[in-house]
Amino acid sequence: MKKHVPLLLHILLWLALLAFSLWVHFSVERTKLPLTWVALDVAQTFAFHLALFYFNWFVLLPRLLARGNVLGYALAVVATLAVFAAVRSPIEIFQTKQQASAIPQMAEQIAKHPNSLELKNVMIPLVIMGIMNIFLSSSLKVTGDYLRNERRRKELELQHTTTELELLKAQVNPHFLFNTLNNIYSLAYQNAPTTADAILKLSLLLRYQLYETNTNVVPLEREVEHLEHLLDLHRLRLTDPSLLTSQVDGNISGLSIPPMLLMPLVENMFKHGLTSAPMHVHVSTLDGALTFTTQNRLKPGSGSKDSYGGIGLQNLKRRLELLYPSGYTFSTRHQEQDFIATLTLTRRS
Repeated sequence: MKKHVPLLLHILLWLALLAFSLWVHFSVERTKLPLTWVALDVAQTFAFHLALFYFNWFVLLPRLLARGNVLGYALAVVATLAVFAAVRSPIEIFQTKQQASAIPQMAEQIAKHPNSLELKNVMIPLVIMGIMNIFLSSSLKVTGDYLRNERRRKELELQHTTTELELLKAQVNPHFLFNTLNNIYSLAYQNAPTTADAILKLSLLLRYQLYETNTNVVPLEREVEHLEHLLDLHRLRLTDPSLLTSQVDGNISGLSIPPMLLMPLVENMFKHGLTSAPMHVHVSTLDGALTFTTQNRLKPGSGSKDSYGGIGLQNLKRRLELLYPSGYTFSTRHQEQDFIATLTLTRRS
């Protein structure tokens, strides 16, 4: 229902303008014209105001004012009003002369005020009406955008709270932590030279999740580094660690991303993936987009791609809808025996 409210407001606005225009025509004595002339006059008035209103709405506001180009917007409005008045004035003069030739009362009024049909005298009220049109269009657009952004901000705050709870569970995931500590204990018991490195990886992982994810965005380099630590710790429990591979294509420096955005895909890969088969993580920043892909073979009984992921991916998708409302794609597919999940981010809203 909420999606139809703006459209309904626009319809009501133009119906009100139509009613006002008809009231003017039928209530003022000197403009008692045949219905066909009234219809033509109202139609051309409507067409010009619709064009001006939505040219400002769809072109001038988003391309100039929304991007901070106030001077450019002001100059564009002046130019648009000049064209609006220059095009419409001759039409108004022609219509008035035609009506006066058929209606004596109008001819008398024009004879009393011969200057009323001069171009400049016709253009001035048209410019004033155009300014009112632009003001109304801008006011409705700016107000609507503000309310929409405010609603999105509040929803993001609520979603952020939910995400924080999910992150807290991920930070102290007892199953993952228990397995990792057991693996590290086994390494220490065998006096393996990789023990210290494993402890360091776990420390860095927990540090990142506890202290570096309390901002809106983090450097993409740090997020990828965090994922590499996560993969390294998962490798400790694999019979053949070489089955788990990762790859980064493109330059990831200077880019940012909401923290822990990619982790659910990695966790689902291990939750549903067959650890005795190859598993691959791929990060790409080619062609102006960030693409993150996980590829693995599903465990028997994990279900189809439609049931893949559960609540973890549902929360991820909702978070993406709020953070990247028109700037992301997420898909899952089967390729031979492998299951592939792909997330592509093009821009923040």
